[in-house]
Amino acid sequence: MVIKKFNNSQNEHKDTLVCDHDKKGLITDESRGEIICGPCGQVLSDGISSSDAKPRYTLDNFLANSQTGPKSSLTVYDRGLSTIIGARNVDFAGRRISSDIFSRFKSMRIWDSRSRSKNTTGRNLIPALIVLDGVKQKLGLSSTVAEHIAFIYRKASSFGLTRGRGTTEVMAASIYAACREQGIPRSLDEVSDALNVTKKKVSRCYRVLINQLDLKTELANPLDCLSKFCSLLGISEKTKRHAFGILKQANSTRVLSGSKPAVICGGALYLACIVNDEYKSQLKIAEKIRVSAPSIRNAANVLDKLPVRIN
Repeated sequence: MVIKKFNNSQNEHKDTLVCDHDKKGLITDESRGEIICGPCGQVLSDGISSSDAKPRYTLDNFLANSQTGPKSSLTVYDRGLSTIIGARNVDFAGRRISSDIFSRFKSMRIWDSRSRSKNTTGRNLIPALIVLDGVKQKLGLSSTVAEHIAFIYRKASSFGLTRGRGTTEVMAASIYAACREQGIPRSLDEVSDALNVTKKKVSRCYRVLINQLDLKTELANPLDCLSKFCSLLGISEKTKRHAFGILKQANSTRVLSGSKPAVICGGALYLACIVNDEYKSQLKIAEKIRVSAPSIRNAANVLDKLPVRIN
């Protein structure tokens, strides 16, 4: 397993794992933002940019090449349904308009710009969607997930939950809630680091969204982050299958119900490494998956008592 670094317009100096198999066997999971090797199952890269992002054009180029407007989207402030008054002071034939019409259009442009942010909710929505557009590429989220995030934020804004709270905090909580609902393995640490917000503020705002908006988030499954952690630690496929059996048995018996998925996965990986003679210390596993070593030790002690069947 080799580690290479590359430069991208969206991701700078990001580590990418490259295995020895043919590149034709690579599988791109756009919903999770991961590139997976088909033969061995290693996660070669995570947090990739969504491939459904389209190039941006100027308004003049778009109107010249299209006879229809852009599709409606919740990630745009006005959902793409607004009327835009052109900045050019010419008529349909290209002739310059008179001074009376010019002053009338100037007044219409001023009122149009003011109507876009006529209330506090609208003024907060514009920077929030700008933040979403930037963090979407950083976390490797697809357009479908971004639409769901924008829906949650708009709903929170309509309920008045953005008052007294930072725009970035509410957006971070909306991102984490949408990832939980869609089953995408993005931890609270990853979301808080991407938006440069403390984990405590994001978790507090997330609880408010769950209670006030009645969101039905699914329980996090430790199996969702197994492939990612195995790639970070450089664990073999045999050890990965053993850890999968441990986690599968833990889910069926619910012995660690309520614990963090990363902690359960780390304890299973630690036990699997011991059985398959791969030396991975608890401290190294804890550093890679960003949990504490004592929590992994406690989880490993509980998981060690389960009967595990490896296929």
